[in-house]
Amino acid sequence: MARNPASSVYVGNLDEKVPERVLYEILIQAGHVVDLHIPCDKETGRPKGFAFAEYETDAIAQYAVRLFSGLVRLNAFWTRQALIKWQ
Repeated sequence: MARNPASSVYVGNLDEKVPERVLYEILIQAGHVVDLHIPCDKETGRPKGFAFAEYETDAIAQYAVRLFSGLVRLNAFWTRQALIKWQ
């Protein structure tokens, strides 16, 4: 889990086909991503459809929310959400 929840964002409604590397490449456009975690189902091994990204600072996390607004929905750890689809 995130070491600093204040600088973390929740990425929700994530298409299970989005590779971790692609998601990372999208999220680093806002700043340095310290940690990216995509939980998987224990039985199937498939992604659960959400992720947690921890940025270097809270300011960068807030910037990510503003940057991706309209492209993806990305908000603060407890209240922030994201919508990233892989086509």
